[in-house]
Parts: sequence; structure tokens; C-alpha cells
Amino acid sequence: MGNIAAAQTQMADVLEFERSEPSTAEGEVLRLFQTHGPALLRFCQSVMKNAGDAEDVLQETFLKLLRHLRAGGSRSNLKAWLFTVAANGCRSRLRGRFRWMPWSAELDDRIVPARDEPQDTGMAMAALRALRPRDRLLLSLRAQGLTYREIAAAADIREPSVGRLLARAVNRWKQMITRRGGHDGLSE
Repeated sequence: MGNIAAAQTQMADVLEFERSEPSTAEGEVLRLFQTHGPALLRFCQSVMKNAGDAEDVLQETFLKLLRHLRAGGSRSNLKAWLFTVAANGCRSRLRGRFRWMPWSAELDDRIVPARDEPQDTGMAMAALRALRPRDRLLLSLRAQGLTYREIAAAADIREPSVGRLLARAVNRWKQMITRRGGHDGLSE
């Protein structure tokens, strides 16, 4: 929770710096940050697997929201808009990282730090981190309560494909848990 408080302070400082003319956009951004910031940070951490990068994407997402609102952009379904921008930011940052540094699974030890989780949750999170990026993205978006339409927009896939791709991601996740020696415990 300390990360959120620090991010809120940082966001307030950035908004003060960015302020060019008085408006209600800053207040709305702060309200949306308090409402959706923690979920967006968890989402970014699950996709990025690096807390620093996740926080950077979160901050960039809310700065883009501020610019969007100041420019008179649509205010409908801002939750989906935020997750879409965050997903694109994560994808962009991951793409840039792979472009500039060689990657190998053996050397990639990035993980989101565990927070006193029960063993079953820890095993489920470890299995999630071992999935392919698209599967992690889809499962993380669904875990944040987004609809199939919102997931399609955020993941840049066709809406009719979301259910099938999400079902496959869940099956791969369950198989990963089973392979790691855990009972699946995710039965429907």
C-alpha cells in the first residue's frame, strides 16, 4: 500500500507541474487514480513483472488521461480506457526491452514480490508468471473485472475471440499449476 501512497504524492506533484490552466481535469484524474490506481498497478505488475516499470507505466497512463481530458476527450467508460492505455504501455515497454537487450528464459528472474500469500496463492501466482505474456495479460484483465468487450479493446484482439483465448489461458494456467505439483483447486 506504500507504493500507492507514494504514487499518489508523485501524481499530485506531476499534476501541479503539468497544470497550464485551471480545470476540473486534475480533480477527476486524482479521483480516478484513487479509484482505479491500485487495480491498475496490480495489473501492470502482473504484466511487467518489474515494480519500477509497472509504476512508470501507471504514471504515464494517468498523465495520458490528464491530457485526454484536457483535450475534451470522451469521458465514457474511463475504466476501460485506463486499462487499454496501461496494456498498450506495458506492451510498448516490453517490446522496447526485448528490442534492446537479449532475453533468455534462464536469465529472466523478474518477479513481483510476494506479500505474505498463502501457499496456494503463491503457487497460482508463480504459475501465472510462467505463462506467455498474452495469457498473463488476458487473465490479469479479467481478474480486474473487465468485460469481454473491454478486454478486447485493451488487448487489441477481436471481441468474439476473447472467450476462446481466455478459456485457453485458464487451461494453460491450470496445467502449469498441476505440473508444479499443486492441486488445481480452480475447478468450476
